[in-house]
Amino acid sequence: MMIEMREFTRVEGNGKAEIVIEDGEVKDVRLQIIEGPRFFELLTLGRHYYDVPDLEARICAICYLSHSVASVIGIERAFGVEVPEEVTLLRELGLIGELLESHALHLYLLVAPDVFGYPDAIRMATKHGELVKEGLALKAFGNRLRVMVGGREIHGINVKPGGFGRYPTVDELEEIERESEALLRLARRAVRLFAQLDPYGAKAKHFVATEGYLWGEKLISDEPGEFHYTERIEEHSLVYSFAKQSRYKGESFLVGALPRLLLKSEMLTPTAGRLFEEHREKLETGYVSYNNLAQAIELVYSLERANEIAKTLLDRGIEGENVPVEPREGEGIGYVEAPRGLLIHHYRIDASGKVAYSNIITPTALNHAMIEASLLEEARKLYGEADEGTMMQRLEETVRAFDPCISCSVHLVKL
Repeated sequence: MMIEMREFTRVEGNGKAEIVIEDGEVKDVRLQIIEGPRFFELLTLGRHYYDVPDLEARICAICYLSHSVASVIGIERAFGVEVPEEVTLLRELGLIGELLESHALHLYLLVAPDVFGYPDAIRMATKHGELVKEGLALKAFGNRLRVMVGGREIHGINVKPGGFGRYPTVDELEEIERESEALLRLARRAVRLFAQLDPYGAKAKHFVATEGYLWGEKLISDEPGEFHYTERIEEHSLVYSFAKQSRYKGESFLVGALPRLLLKSEMLTPTAGRLFEEHREKLETGYVSYNNLAQAIELVYSLERANEIAKTLLDRGIEGENVPVEPREGEGIGYVEAPRGLLIHHYRIDASGKVAYSNIITPTALNHAMIEASLLEEARKLYGEADEGTMMQRLEETVRAFDPCISCSVHLVKL
């Protein structure tokens, strides 16, 4: 017997799941990513390196800047290019904007209706209009950061190997400093709201993230030691999904806001750090539903860190000089924390500067096995104990807790 979860609602992209029932028990869950295959890795082969970040920005409208930055970092590492701190701070500011925009969209418009018992944010706004406005204000601020760093809200082309096409002005940075401080009260209120959510889904056994808060040269996990993804993470194709599935040493694992907080809490800004300590016991249970609470704490982190970066850049002044990039034969991996978790761009480039190998692994592909495990856990709890409507509602909430970006996860498969 099979129970079909039809296309998920209030998530990015098209996905569904099948629940396998045998002898009156839930035996398996299959998460089906049914977006059409998108061949971005194939499209980069033979391309000149300079064109690749702009092409990769088209992978996703929500997290285009994460793809651009991961691509640029991978290319720079292949060529042995070191950029100044000004460039890394501005890239971080852009990634923070993306975190704010994406988390606000997810929490206020996709998850909050579950908290208040509404089918969508539009109907929720009839009673909780002020909350929706607060979410839109945070989202709009995040978008302004993305425009300033990435060039535009969607599919920007300002992030370049060695620097940027355009650098921000003093006026823009002063505005960021002022507004990030003013919005902090809204983010603190979000933490109180999403701390109310119940634990559901599976408890994650393994967590993986970059060594730095938003990027790093290597990865870290709940186990000792830094590593490259090829050393502990394996990808394999599935007959029922256009997305590959990843496993950490053969087991499911979690990437995203919750792993970032649990593995890197010492890197949090002051208020975000205090909020983490306040909710540490709950977060350390590892339930995937608390990824929502972790995202709310990251709203606070993002605003505080944006304020710090703006002040630092204003104190130093903007030089706006790019580092020369000379192509050579090389290999590089760009690790970035996209809003939904670890993003990997891996390139080999030939001596003429053209891409000879490309591999891109997105957070939702990395979380694929963990989503299945969480759906299986909830389906086993609820099957036979709750009516089908109640069960489907909780299963959808479980999927939403991962904040999946399904369009990003479809992957080139060699047949």
